[in-house]
Parts: sequence; structure tokens; C-alpha cells
Amino acid sequence: MLDLWLILHFLGVALGVGTGFAMMTLGLSTRDMPPEDRGAFMRRASVIGLNGSIGLALLIGSGVGLLFTRGVDVVMAWGGMWFHIKLTLVAIFIGVFGYLQVLVRQSRSAEGAAAAARIPVISRIMLVLGVSIVISAVLAFH
Repeated sequence: MLDLWLILHFLGVALGVGTGFAMMTLGLSTRDMPPEDRGAFMRRASVIGLNGSIGLALLIGSGVGLLFTRGVDVVMAWGGMWFHIKLTLVAIFIGVFGYLQVLVRQSRSAEGAAAAARIPVISRIMLVLGVSIVISAVLAFH
């Protein structure tokens, strides 16, 4: 069962962090587009965000499965300070992810320009959080 949880967890990492890198690359590649074309393109490309949602769901579900398979006390002691940092970053990530979802919904409305302008900044924050989570996980369990 442990192998299944690990496989699902790593697939979640690939989907979640990969989505952040994909959106960053798409954003950088559209810098020279006129604002209205760029907005239309990024609204269509935002469907990639579904991968991030699936990845986060896999990470949360498999993370809970890993905790209970190994024993919460054992994992907390084994991972030490870095595991606690990772869990804190995950909690922050989930909150920022929820805020991003609100911004995406607001950006689709007629007066959503202000929300759309905040999306790239929040996306960069999420990418930094995602990479930080991976780093702290490696440091916790190496």
C-alpha cells in the first residue's frame, strides 16, 4: 500500500508543480502579445490549471494516506523540523490556491480586469511555494 501512496504523491507533485512551470512559461512567451490577445490566450490556457487542481487533490489524499500508513507519530518524528516546515508551507499553499481560484472566477466577469492583473503575481508565489515544499520534503526525508 505504501508504494501506491508514494506513486500517487509523486504524480501529484508532477502535476501540481508542473502546472506552475507551464503557466510561467506560457506567461513569459506571451509578453510581446497585445494585452487583449494575451488575455484571451491566457484565459484559454488557464484550463491547464485543472492539472494543478488534480495534483493538489492527489497530494492531499496521498499525503494523508502516507501519514496513516506509516503512523502519524512516526512520520512527525522522522521528518523533524523540515517536515513541520513542509506542512506549514502546504497549508499556506492551499490558502493561496483557493485565493487564486477566486481570482480566476472574478477575472471571467465583465469587470474582472483587476483580478486578472493579480493572477500572474499569485501564480509566481504559488510556484515558489511549490518548489519550497519539494525542497523541504527532500530535506525532511533524505
